[in-house]
Amino acid sequence: MIIVTGGAGFIGSCLVNQLNKAGYKDIHVVDEFLDEEKWKNLANNTFDTFTHKNKFLSWLKNDSAANKISHIFHMGACSTTTEKNVDFLMENNFSYSKELFSFCIKRNIPFIYASSAATYGLGEKGYSDNEEVIENLKPLNPYGFSKHLFDKWLLKQEKKPPLWQGFKFFNVYGPNEYHKGSMQSVVAHAVPQILATGKLKLFKSYKDNINHGEQKRDFIYVKDVVNVMLEQVTSYEKAPELSKSGIYNLGTGQARSFVDLGKAVFAALNKTPCFEWVDMPEGLREQYQYFTEADMSKFRKELSATHQFYTLEDGIYEYVKNFLNKEDPYL
Repeated sequence: MIIVTGGAGFIGSCLVNQLNKAGYKDIHVVDEFLDEEKWKNLANNTFDTFTHKNKFLSWLKNDSAANKISHIFHMGACSTTTEKNVDFLMENNFSYSKELFSFCIKRNIPFIYASSAATYGLGEKGYSDNEEVIENLKPLNPYGFSKHLFDKWLLKQEKKPPLWQGFKFFNVYGPNEYHKGSMQSVVAHAVPQILATGKLKLFKSYKDNINHGEQKRDFIYVKDVVNVMLEQVTSYEKAPELSKSGIYNLGTGQARSFVDLGKAVFAALNKTPCFEWVDMPEGLREQYQYFTEADMSKFRKELSATHQFYTLEDGIYEYVKNFLNKEDPYL
């Protein structure tokens, strides 16, 4: 049995989909639906069991079915970067993760979890996933802080599961993100905006040496994210002694501008690019990242020297054509 916490969310549901395609059906999804449309993320996928996230830790301790767990993918968290309730974030992103990690140690179960590039803050310390420098990182928001605390706590533990991997996701876009509202990717926001107005609004730059729209991010297609994690499972099952544990960046390793992203969306819609520059909210200006790019050297050395990531243009084209333009846009 494979556990996927956050399995009804954006990345978690895409992971369930790819696990299904690889032949895994005995999947236990842990999440909460509330009144959102998250249930649609799982409508095309197969899983055996569902447990509400608030009941899952109790289930682990008291249900004999927990003895059948082979892997835990911990994708569940509050991922709203603007969340201000720090107590809520600490409970969901830090304490909950500690409980799961401790369970995996006791039961000798591989543990793969979602960290975040938000732990890097403004990037003044760079974007290296070298574990010796993690202690020095300075997240900008409570979300990044909660993720950073777990990374640091984990590294200090003397005992660890047979396989443990944390992935610092960079700017992920793709199908099944529709329930995230304002936290959806720029791609998801751009398509209806362009179709309605013929133009795309992007933030102005407030740095003299950076033109409007030339702010850069490491955009990664969600299919790459989940395929990388799936590769870790299959590699471990084939040769556990060769599998590497650690905290790894997961981006493409190539920063691209928001203008590049916008042009790719216009091209996928077969429309002429037209941009409108809008003011950035004042509260955001001092915390705004003008550049992020994953240092993928450790990933390439230890996990995959050959994984070919979608280019920004190819990923956006597939997302728009195969999902956003379809009646059923779900993976």
